[in-house]
Amino acid sequence: MFVLLSHIITEDTPSYMNSGKLTIIPVKQIKKGDSSNTFIFSMYNHLGTHIDCPKHFIEEGKSICDINLNNLIFEKVNIIEIKKGRGELFKRKELEIFDEIFKKSDFVIFKTNFQEYRIKEPNTYMFEGPGFSSEAAEYLANYDLKAIGFDFISLSSPLYREEGRKAHKILLSKGILIVEDMDLSNLPKNIKRLFVIPIYIKGLDSTPCTVFAEV
Repeated sequence: MFVLLSHIITEDTPSYMNSGKLTIIPVKQIKKGDSSNTFIFSMYNHLGTHIDCPKHFIEEGKSICDINLNNLIFEKVNIIEIKKGRGELFKRKELEIFDEIFKKSDFVIFKTNFQEYRIKEPNTYMFEGPGFSSEAAEYLANYDLKAIGFDFISLSSPLYREEGRKAHKILLSKGILIVEDMDLSNLPKNIKRLFVIPIYIKGLDSTPCTVFAEV
């Protein structure tokens, strides 16, 4: 059995500080007499559930097309639940108690419940989300994690952008991928494997992805 852990992208999908949207333009339409339906779409590459790769903050770092699909299938997935409010940063001290979880994980999911703002208060979700402090990122970089993911819009809180930039660089320089804006509303307690399936587009640093769990 599989559970979807990524959001369906729509023209109303929120983005980091309202950076970009999805636009869809019909090319052919059956209802207008054409033989098929086809579309042109354009979108911000950090829209919806997406994966940050090293090149996002490190010019010489790996882009999405440099990441082998085998490295995007995770078999040691664990969940940490810490509720976060507007602009609240993860700090090293609150992560230290989960040392044993980090030691045995290749992917850690952080569930904060901030996702509840995504629909009811999208501006709060886009402009006042939580994030990670640089000290928290430095702590996570000590472990053999392949990736982390969470249910808010970015590792970088819009209210503490410089701190977020530092946190991104710390994790990405270690090769720890970052899956942002996950849908954790149906998060299972136990995950056998986690799949992060990107759109491979040459020239992009990062890309939207479909995330699903095998339970």
